[in-house]
Amino acid sequence: MRRREILKILLSVLVAVFIMVSAAALLLAGFRSSEREEQKKQEALSALENVPTVAPTAAAVSVTPSPTPRPTATPTPVPTMVAAFNPDDFWDYWYSTDGTVTVNVYNISLNSVSFTYYQTDRNQTQSVSADITAEVAGNAARFSFYDSAGNTSAGNLIFDNGQLYLRIVTEAPVSSVYPSVDCIMSREQVQFVPDPTATPTPEVTQAEQQSQTGEYFFPDSNSRYLTDEDLAPYSYDELELAKNEIYARHGRQFVTQRIADYFNSKSWYQGTVDPDTFDAQQSSIFNEYEMANIMKIDERMAQLG
Repeated sequence: MRRREILKILLSVLVAVFIMVSAAALLLAGFRSSEREEQKKQEALSALENVPTVAPTAAAVSVTPSPTPRPTATPTPVPTMVAAFNPDDFWDYWYSTDGTVTVNVYNISLNSVSFTYYQTDRNQTQSVSADITAEVAGNAARFSFYDSAGNTSAGNLIFDNGQLYLRIVTEAPVSSVYPSVDCIMSREQVQFVPDPTATPTPEVTQAEQQSQTGEYFFPDSNSRYLTDEDLAPYSYDELELAKNEIYARHGRQFVTQRIADYFNSKSWYQGTVDPDTFDAQQSSIFNEYEMANIMKIDERMAQLG
């Protein structure tokens, strides 16, 4: 019995020792495995540290250039010239604010203007006249001229929104009436009120006034076309003198005594060509203005006759 118990105890001890030895062996094996793993890790790290550093080679990359954007063309505006004024607004008659000046624009464009100028005193006893052509620049025209009395004058016109501004100056007048105006002209003619302090003058006809002052009826009839308004104030006999005035300037002699006496009284008249010779050559003597004005006066005389 006792022997059996001792064997049990020895068996138990052996089992315990076996278990302890087995556990120790397992622990040792696990330790050695961990040690080997650590050693491999250290060897790998050392190998990485000893690898030589190589500079990376840039890969040859072909770069396609981006196209430069083409700007959209903006159409250039075509400039349009705006007319400085409308010539149609300035044809025909204009009057100064004091009524002494009358202007008749008989030809006008954006490039030139032609007009007749007439100025009288307030009693309408004396007057001067001229026919003027000037170049237009923008909306203005500058000019100079000699009038029928021999005055030398200069001035300018401004065309502004249908209004006509006229300025004329005579620096050294040679007659009691001379071109002088500085105002915006009007379409309405001013009715003269005679100066109450002026000495009354006897009424005389246009022809008598022409004879007294030595002026022509139409001093510019050789350089412009006469109008109905130009002829309207004159009687039949006066128009006959005005027509023959065109002949007289070229030296034609006159058979009718009244007409001969009238032109012989003029300082400018020199009758050197007999009527028959003159009439045979008149087609080569008169210019286009004179021919047209002779016909114009004949038409007016036929209406009055």
